[in-house]
Amino acid sequence: MTTGEIDERVVDALASLGNRQRLEILLVLAERERKPRSQGNHMSFTELYNAVDIGSSSQFSYHLERLVGQFVAEDDDGYRLTYGGDKIVRAVLSGLYEGTTEFEDEPVSGACVFCEESALLATLEDERFVVRCEACESRLLTDFFPRSQARERTPPEIVSSFGSRIWGSYVMIRRNVCPECYGLVDTGVETHSHDDRTYHLSVSTCRECNLVLSFPVEVPAAFHPETVGYLWRHGVELFDLPLWEFFEYVVSGRVTSEIVSLEPFEGIVTFAMGDETLRLEVGGTGSVTPVERTGSMEFE
Repeated sequence: MTTGEIDERVVDALASLGNRQRLEILLVLAERERKPRSQGNHMSFTELYNAVDIGSSSQFSYHLERLVGQFVAEDDDGYRLTYGGDKIVRAVLSGLYEGTTEFEDEPVSGACVFCEESALLATLEDERFVVRCEACESRLLTDFFPRSQARERTPPEIVSSFGSRIWGSYVMIRRNVCPECYGLVDTGVETHSHDDRTYHLSVSTCRECNLVLSFPVEVPAAFHPETVGYLWRHGVELFDLPLWEFFEYVVSGRVTSEIVSLEPFEGIVTFAMGDETLRLEVGGTGSVTPVERTGSMEFE
């Protein structure tokens, strides 16, 4: 969506939120939904009016009507949140519009794919979670840093939660689902250079909200069921291995990639652990096909 394509209904919907009483109505309805299902998710006009701090019923009715449709649903049972209203409430409760997140720098395991040093640091930069190399000052990873992710967690726990969240996002991406808005995702491969080295990234873009997520081409291969089982047999639980620690396997040569073709993209990713080697073909859209396994458990 460009500035010239903005739907006036969107402008009106956002304008309808610019009032404390209206936000309070949404929060009261959300609180009802948290209660046992036996009480129902709906609230009558009177129940809602009595729960909101507002001067008169006519004033309350005006504010409520501004919310009905986009943020509040009205039917014979009363009022309840729509999906849009629920998203607004969750954004408010998670602290999305509050002050700056606080996070103490935390050294993390793993290796830099650029200089191959094991000097990684997780830090907060411009309200983003960043893993960078202190040896060469390269950024290895950046991600949005929701304030709610820092609440009631120690720095190591915050780092661990990002590892889980990043893999969780990729699980959705590999099924062409946007982890932010659930729209359809298109995936391709981009080539980048850094210090005379060439890197290939699997880049996924949401058609709806334009979210862009990039992963090394080795990641799609790692998430193929054949590879997940292979890693498990060699003592590696992929979902317990955050992306920055996965980089150490790339640096050490236990995970390697060979580019067969750029147009169309075709690469071969090889996992080599113990006496067993697994090779997979990675396509430009993120498709993965096992092609060879040698060692103790060869393909039949």
